[in-house]
Amino acid sequence: MKRLVSLLLFIAAAAVTPAAEPLFTITPIADGVYAAISTPQYKTNCNAMIIVLDDSVLVVDTHSKPSAARALITEIKKITDKPVRFVVNTHFHWDHTQGGQAYPAAWPLNLEIISSEKTRENIERVGIPRVKTQLLGMPKDIYRIKGELAKATDPKVQAKLQDDLKQAEGFLEELKQMQLQLPTLTFERSMILRRGSRTVQFLFLGNAHTDGDIWVYLPKEKVLACGDALHGWVPFMSDSYPYDWIKTLEAVEKLDFEHFLGGHGGVFHGKEQIKVWKSFLTDLLAETTQAYSTGATMNETVAQVLPKLTAKYNTSFPDFAQRAPGTIEKAWRMVSGDTK
Repeated sequence: MKRLVSLLLFIAAAAVTPAAEPLFTITPIADGVYAAISTPQYKTNCNAMIIVLDDSVLVVDTHSKPSAARALITEIKKITDKPVRFVVNTHFHWDHTQGGQAYPAAWPLNLEIISSEKTRENIERVGIPRVKTQLLGMPKDIYRIKGELAKATDPKVQAKLQDDLKQAEGFLEELKQMQLQLPTLTFERSMILRRGSRTVQFLFLGNAHTDGDIWVYLPKEKVLACGDALHGWVPFMSDSYPYDWIKTLEAVEKLDFEHFLGGHGGVFHGKEQIKVWKSFLTDLLAETTQAYSTGATMNETVAQVLPKLTAKYNTSFPDFAQRAPGTIEKAWRMVSGDTK
């Protein structure tokens, strides 16, 4: 009787416990082309694009860790039984490259990893050392989360911190076994992949978010995958080239596309977001230059420029308040020549 009661209680608990939220929401963009929109996590994952070719599958970007890539692989297998034969790194940042080892593990034969030549160099020169930096820094993050959890009294805050702690500990374990995959197929300016009815163009159009960003373009379907060179959040400036970025966006604007998927946020339709980013970057640089020319320090520049940008762009980006100050700091360093 006790076993029966225990079983009934277990079933009842399972019925009211919410299922874990999937890491990706799969959304069709065109025939055989899908956006995999990443669910917000403690350690950010990027979006991915799934392109079904006549004989195989191409995937754009590989997320921050192998477990996330494996979650997407599960979704890909629901769409098609064709093997993934091409994986693209739009640029070298960790949240777009660190899951790459999951793909040769799932499909060990004839897998090609595509990037610009510069991105391959950056993964080798910067990306691999950053894994080691993350490995050294994660115990500190875990300690901090545990401290916040010990002080938290709000059940919702406690639940969020417990989930963050679980993710942080899991991420640390993955870092210990992580092996970044270097691209096997690279190019300088452009490359075209033809697979039956599908044509995919890979384009380097100039420095932007990094010095190796590529744009994955489907001219027939009028679809573009952008990585972090264009997306739904505030532009991330750490390794960027803001003046070049504006010119690169102007070049992208000339492409004939109707839909694009950036590295973060949702699917965009039309070219309005390009105009927003061009305007934001132009105003950011102009206002920062003006403040610096009056002798303003970096902190003073942030205080002067932030209200002006907020008035114009606060509703354009969901993460504006969180990320905008950092963009001003980056712009100030560029204008002042401070490369630290």
